[in-house]
Amino acid sequence: MKQIITFLLLTFISIIVASCADGERMRQQLAELQARNQADSLLTDDSLALTLCDYFDNHGSPNEQMLAHYLLARTYTDMGEAPQALDEFHRAAECADTTTADCNYSQLSRTYGQMAELLYKHQLPRNAIRAFQQAYHFSSLANETNIAPCYYAQQGKCYYDLSLPDSALIITEKAVQMLMACGDTVSANTFKGPLAYCLIEKGDYSKAKKYLDSYEHHSDITEELLKENDDLKLLYIYKGFYYQHIENCDSALYYYYLASHTSSNPNNQALAYRGLHQTYELLHKQDSVGKYAALYVEKNDETVMLASSSALLNMQYLYDYQSFQTLANQKSLEAAQTKQRLIALFFTLLLIIVISCSLIVYLRNRQRLTRQRLFTKYTADMLSYISVKKELKMLQSQSVINEHRVLQAREELEHFRQSIIEVNKKYSDIDNWGMADAIQKVSIVEHLKKKGTKGLVATEQELQDLRRLFKIYQPGFVESIQSTGYALSIKDFNICILIKLNFAPSEVCALLKISSSALSNQRSRLLKKMFGIEGSATLFDEKIRALLFDVEM
Repeated sequence: MKQIITFLLLTFISIIVASCADGERMRQQLAELQARNQADSLLTDDSLALTLCDYFDNHGSPNEQMLAHYLLARTYTDMGEAPQALDEFHRAAECADTTTADCNYSQLSRTYGQMAELLYKHQLPRNAIRAFQQAYHFSSLANETNIAPCYYAQQGKCYYDLSLPDSALIITEKAVQMLMACGDTVSANTFKGPLAYCLIEKGDYSKAKKYLDSYEHHSDITEELLKENDDLKLLYIYKGFYYQHIENCDSALYYYYLASHTSSNPNNQALAYRGLHQTYELLHKQDSVGKYAALYVEKNDETVMLASSSALLNMQYLYDYQSFQTLANQKSLEAAQTKQRLIALFFTLLLIIVISCSLIVYLRNRQRLTRQRLFTKYTADMLSYISVKKELKMLQSQSVINEHRVLQAREELEHFRQSIIEVNKKYSDIDNWGMADAIQKVSIVEHLKKKGTKGLVATEQELQDLRRLFKIYQPGFVESIQSTGYALSIKDFNICILIKLNFAPSEVCALLKISSSALSNQRSRLLKKMFGIEGSATLFDEKIRALLFDVEM
């Protein structure tokens, strides 16, 4: 029995050791395959990548699963199997767990970046834009400040292919600014070539020339790379395009011929033939125009035919596969949607009930306020009527008062008498009444309002009349400002009255003959002295206007 137990234990231990050794071996192979990919070695055998995917799908972490499927996608890309590569890029992105702190955002950004390049290469720029956006997002999360702007800039070429040159120009210029901000001037200048092309099309030749010079002399373009890399031979196209548009046809022809003879890229050749066709049109050489127009059409057709229509449709289907998954899950969501509708209906009914109750309370309060405003208006008019009548008697008893002021007082008396009569007859517009309406109608107030508007200075007699008006008509307001405990000067009292009567600061400055800065400082000091708080002159105005007029008989 002991021998059997010992045998089982040894077997179990050997299995564990073998499993650990197998896992270490698979991780080592994964690292080696990743190193080969980073060294730009051509991956033409998918057997190892498939084995790694199968192992890590069952035994690996999300980051290991993502890396395994990414390397399989890169293998399919090198093998020319674009649909399979795109499918594996999607699987790699699905493996990433962005909810965890150790998610490899750097690897995820490269997954979306390679996916975008594959889509763009197969004439699917609209889909490539979304993939480049994801690559930029995750690269930013990985704090790759030098790489993220490059993904952002790649969107520009997609927008250009979609016949949106303005969007391409804006995106690429912003990417250049981002690269310059992080100190990567070489990469920033690399993107100035396409910028120059767009600016030439817009007619901004001086700025385009600066960008073209930066692209040629200050980017990562060297003579050796220019000879080896067909993509960099776009420099010849850009320069030919520039000279064509400034009508330097000899230089334009030189660079277009250089691009057509040295580049084997069909797209570059098509652009070169198009440039030759357009330049010879400027020179009115019809034989050459026809020749290069035919070559341009032939090469352009060849570029389009690089990807078969069936392959493009297959890739489009794979890229949009999430929408098909959504349709498949639609039936399972119907019950939840019905529940949500019922909940929404319940809360809608509850909201209607609350609104109805609030409306009833509002209408009742409005009715109460209407009665209060009516009483306030009537009381204010009666008070004004009595005050004007007393003033008339006082003026009549004073021989020093001229006839003009007597006539004004009589007009005041008649005005308020008519106001009281109108209140008793008609009050349909009571919502427009305010508690200070009565005193605003007094002649001295209206007179000062006109002088302040015209920028005239008030006389001492006019200000004295205004102070006397408040002491007689509005003792409650006078007591309110005096109750603050601060002894107001006559100048301070004048400022408080004018602010209470809604005179604008500019009008107060004119009437009291003081500067706007002096008035602002004085109001701030009064706010501290009277109300015990510090703040702006505007806050003092709000405090003074908040003091209620006296409405008692």
